Amino acid sequence: MTTYATATPFQRIQMIEEALEKVLDRGLEMSVESFMPGESMHVWIISRPWSDERSGHSLHQIARELEALLP
Repeated sequence: MTTYATATPFQRIQMIEEALEKVLDRGLEMSVESFMPGESMHVWIISRPWSDERSGHSLHQIARELEALLP
């Protein structure tokens, strides 16, 4: 089994993406869903209170940024 410490940079980003998918799925205000069928997962956040408008952020991009910050 590969651990974070022994993983390649690509595997680390995948591990971070999987962890983000679990911790960022917060119900109605913030959910994790694919952008389109077959596309990468995004975290979707309600733009304003009492609004259906949401903005999406790629989990892959967030994971890449986090991986760069980790030692």
